[in-house]
Amino acid sequence: MRKHLANGLALAFQFFSVVPVKKELPLEKNDVTAMYLSLPVVGALLGSLSALIVFALRDYTEVSSLLAAFVIVLFLVTATGGLHLDGLVDVGDAYFSYQDKEKRLEILGDPRIGAFGAMVLLFAVLGKIIVLSELVYKIPLVLLIVVPFFSRIGLLMLFSTTKTAKKTGLGAFFRQRANVKWLILAAFLYLLIAAGVLVYYAGAVNAALFAATFLLSLWLYRKWCLRQFGGVTGDLLGAYIEGTELLLWTVLLFFI
Repeated sequence: MRKHLANGLALAFQFFSVVPVKKELPLEKNDVTAMYLSLPVVGALLGSLSALIVFALRDYTEVSSLLAAFVIVLFLVTATGGLHLDGLVDVGDAYFSYQDKEKRLEILGDPRIGAFGAMVLLFAVLGKIIVLSELVYKIPLVLLIVVPFFSRIGLLMLFSTTKTAKKTGLGAFFRQRANVKWLILAAFLYLLIAAGVLVYYAGAVNAALFAATFLLSLWLYRKWCLRQFGGVTGDLLGAYIEGTELLLWTVLLFFI
């Protein structure tokens, strides 16, 4: 079991970050399951590094919060290889094409970026920078870890409870090999841990508001994916990460 967990963590870095894992790893059921189980851990590590960057900039330099926010967004995009932003762009192009489901799925697979995808990308990146610029020097640093952690818990829940929109592709391949029951159980355990951290640092009321927003947005996004695309794909999962992080940063800004 320990070997599968190690393989899963390595696969998570290999597929969802720019960390160079130059090794051919097995993609059996236990390994793929462990990979998805590791995603919140990867999110927590990204959040920890973000907090470390903010700490260094805040306490050892005189740079503005706007520049610090830009550095954090740049770091997160670089660390993930722009994977989630790429998904967001493709989803923007597909949805705003106003075509039927089949055509939207076809657009998701198109590597070119259209006008709508460019606009979605612009607003998402600028939105993150603006919201983070209001947050990074005001909130406890541990809350910088919470958002990437929560977003990947949501991805775990979305992936394990929603059918795939395509029968082919990487997302369908992984879905067929993942143990869904274990993923759902792990997602709720992660959620309890994250909620406990929020209660300690932000108070019970604020934590409840944050968690309620997270769960409601997850439910609404899942329904939207099923209605507009017939399920989820890798691009839709990536778009979820970007959209959820912007939403949760905004919740922190206004309510915590």
